[in-house]
Amino acid sequence: MLEYTCIFVIGFVISAFGTVVGFGGGVFMVPILTLVFHIPIQLAIGCVIVALFPSALISTIHNARLGSVDFVVGLMLEIPTVIGTVIGARLTSALPTTQLEILFSVLIIGVGWTMLRKRPESGPPQLSFFKKWNELPPRFARQTATGSYRMSGLTVTLFGLVAGMIAGLFGIGGGFIKGPLMVLGFGIPARIAAPTALFMIVITSTVGSIAHYLLGHIQWKIGLLLVSSFTLGALYGNHRARVVSETSLVKFIGLGLMAAGFAMAV
Repeated sequence: MLEYTCIFVIGFVISAFGTVVGFGGGVFMVPILTLVFHIPIQLAIGCVIVALFPSALISTIHNARLGSVDFVVGLMLEIPTVIGTVIGARLTSALPTTQLEILFSVLIIGVGWTMLRKRPESGPPQLSFFKKWNELPPRFARQTATGSYRMSGLTVTLFGLVAGMIAGLFGIGGGFIKGPLMVLGFGIPARIAAPTALFMIVITSTVGSIAHYLLGHIQWKIGLLLVSSFTLGALYGNHRARVVSETSLVKFIGLGLMAAGFAMAV
């Protein structure tokens, strides 16, 4: 009974934080289930991905009412991500994934640290490397209720493909990659990037839930417990997100990236 209570509380906290920063929380919850509670990793992934669906859906409905979800950019990133995931999964047998995963962990910890150190007066935390790529044609303008920005269609497709390849290669969810990618790569305000990343998790978790159900990778006792904790965490996270400033949200995303890097390294 104590074990289930701990899983519920941890799931609630992770979901609340994941909802605010747009990560969902799978990258944190899976290692905890496997390392702390000794649940086989296949079952841990299956249970978490099922729990991500209702929490991400609730968040997307809530954020859509506020006008902070860019559905166009979300779909433009998600479609090549799915293709990249398939490619990445096929590359696992040809590349030294353990060494690459450690290097990638160090990289995203460094990126997270950069976001944490970014001064508000120095402007949006868009990296200069991405700015050049974002000038490639064809370019299009986006206008939402909470901000406007211009993007390169070619670059969105390319980096969506890369994010998918990373997800497929390392066996991780892509939520914590695409949120920061929108902020750092395309200069999208964090208050739009985080909700848009959660919208993409709705699609990812739907496909993933079906796949893991057919493979028998869902332990329903744990799965339903996580569904309830993640759902309540999403409700609380959406409530708290209203009072988080743009600057603080960028810092939280940076902190989340560093935590995700450590989780991957472990």
